[in-house]
Amino acid sequence: MASRGFLLFSMAAHVAFGAESIDLGQLVQRFDGIGGLSGGGGTSRLLVDYPEQYKSEIMDYLFLPNFGASLQICKVEIGGDAQSTDGSEPSHMHSSDDLDFKRGYEWWIMKEAKRRNPNVKLYGLSWAFPGWIGNGTKNPFQNPSILANYTTQWLQGARDVYGLEIDYIGLWNERQYSATYIKFLRKYLDDHDFKNTQIVAADDNRFICDGMKEDQSLADTISVVGLHYPYDGSYDHNCTSLGKPAWASEESSSYDDLNGAACWARVLSAHFVLHNITASIMWNLVGSYYYGTSWYASSMMTADQPWSGYYKVAPVIWATAHYTQFTEIGWKFTAIGSGSGQLKTGGYYVTLADPNSNNFTIVIEKIPRDHGLCVRPGLPPDELNVTGELVKFQIQKGYLNGPTKLSTWRSNFAKDKPILFQKINDTLVSDDGEFEIFVDWGDVVTLSTIQTAQKGMHPKPPVSKYEFPLPFESNIQETEPSKEAFGFADQFGIFEVHPKQDGSDELTMRQMVPEDPITWWKSQNSAPVTMLGNLEWQDIEIEVSVSIPAGTSGQYPGACVATRSDQLWNQGVSLCVALAGNWSLIRGGWKLNGRNIKTYATGSISSLTAGKYYKLKLVTVNEFL
Repeated sequence: MASRGFLLFSMAAHVAFGAESIDLGQLVQRFDGIGGLSGGGGTSRLLVDYPEQYKSEIMDYLFLPNFGASLQICKVEIGGDAQSTDGSEPSHMHSSDDLDFKRGYEWWIMKEAKRRNPNVKLYGLSWAFPGWIGNGTKNPFQNPSILANYTTQWLQGARDVYGLEIDYIGLWNERQYSATYIKFLRKYLDDHDFKNTQIVAADDNRFICDGMKEDQSLADTISVVGLHYPYDGSYDHNCTSLGKPAWASEESSSYDDLNGAACWARVLSAHFVLHNITASIMWNLVGSYYYGTSWYASSMMTADQPWSGYYKVAPVIWATAHYTQFTEIGWKFTAIGSGSGQLKTGGYYVTLADPNSNNFTIVIEKIPRDHGLCVRPGLPPDELNVTGELVKFQIQKGYLNGPTKLSTWRSNFAKDKPILFQKINDTLVSDDGEFEIFVDWGDVVTLSTIQTAQKGMHPKPPVSKYEFPLPFESNIQETEPSKEAFGFADQFGIFEVHPKQDGSDELTMRQMVPEDPITWWKSQNSAPVTMLGNLEWQDIEIEVSVSIPAGTSGQYPGACVATRSDQLWNQGVSLCVALAGNWSLIRGGWKLNGRNIKTYATGSISSLTAGKYYKLKLVTVNEFL
């Protein structure tokens, strides 16, 4: 006899609870904005090589108000000549007697952000420093006046050359801080006409809060507590008891997929509800670095094909829009229990209001645990898992000229068929200030008096062509001096285009870093290297003209060319030659400590002439390795 059983069907009821109170007279912390971080390091490198049309479209999605992410803060790396995650970014001062504000691309990023939104806030932070800053040590704070002058020169270049006023300045990314230096820097900035540039400290963990609690003069110099990846569980109370704004000054690092968007949407609300964090900045702004480098596609957008023009508008853009298209820096959060808080069946909501008008915005998120996990940190163990909920609100009496309806936008980052920033029917508000909306699991919902939001859309970008185009010949002669040539992404050292040193007008790429930098990430044991192409390249032929400058050690390699390599030059095959004429064929790249991974062959030719150009050619085929 065949077994029998029931067919069961279930539909969750719309769970409803008492109305959440919104008291717009209970405004507390200032909303300081939501932003993206370019750098840390080399994350925007390929963006500047895009054709102008697509480069402009990408920046629209990031910064144009009422279009895409509509970011309110633009944070950038102050280049320090050292590897700082996905590449090296150039310093404005390779040496103490050097100053060049044409280098790099962060100036362009900030300029374009400001062009789209003049109200965007600018924020600079160093990951590494040129070696001369340490005055013979690896400590950038060794001489406060040297570092303060170096930092102020960068601020001055932003002002004088690019017309940019930097609103916030940091210290040294995720490394030790110096109270002596912070106090010195504040006075130095004041004395050099940068009184309005505020100090963020320490772009790291919460130890800075302990220092500020114990040293009032230190606390007085710091405007913002900058925390990286703050945990929503247990929290050091010192950071919230200082009377200073606390920011997640680096956040997310998650993939640019639906889960990354869900993670980001959750922390933007949860951080304030749980810990009074008033701004969040996502690392990183745009993934314009080669596949195979660190943290690939951990960005608001991906744009790593300047040869094709293809880019991807990621769901993170639309998670951000739920907040930024309906608020402005200077609005205020309502107090917990008066418009912000945690919902009964999981999820968070925040209300932000303009203190100078009747405008307000409510953002509600119900991100489930299995979608809300960021790469770092983990979720608190007691975080409620979410279910759908009919959320009721009651605007408290005293709110003049209350709205009759609220513009309503919805995303869902957890369902099989995601919804990305969709305008739905307005939410009606009764005469006595009541309104309700059902928020499903996976939802992010915005209700606002602001009626100007849009889901901006440029024409579809070109088709993706992942393969770097071959054959390829560098356009060095068409490159602006002090810049990097098309497609080259520096990993250790800095390679800039400059005139040859033979008196001609011909341009060449020159390695510019004169001494070991003060690093953030790890010891720069690799010799300087720049790369281009695809990680998967196997059978490949490469030919370059190289010149080894005078003063280079005769026995150690002055130039190498490599194929099948990786970002850190630990794999692949390299052909290296020295001025003395000795050459070597090695696995990986040349290490400064001389401890190379493996040597395949060595030999010698006649000694080379310093400053003269020679062709160096390497062909790699079949199963050589």
